[in-house]
Amino acid sequence: MDDTPAHIKQLQLAIWLAKTPEERLRLTLEDNDALFSLWREIKNNNRQTDGGETTDRENILL
Repeated sequence: MDDTPAHIKQLQLAIWLAKTPEERLRLTLEDNDALFSLWREIKNNNRQTDGGETTDRENILL
């Protein structure tokens, strides 16, 4: 996405790099866990509303 100004991207990078490697790893793992949990929840909700069928694309992503 190109809607974030360059100076904001630089600030975000500086903040991210100021964290320890362990903290960056922990935050990445937590974010990934939250994202996959959201995808599982959406997949389960779709199964309940459309009779349980998923497309090949959904199976790859979920």
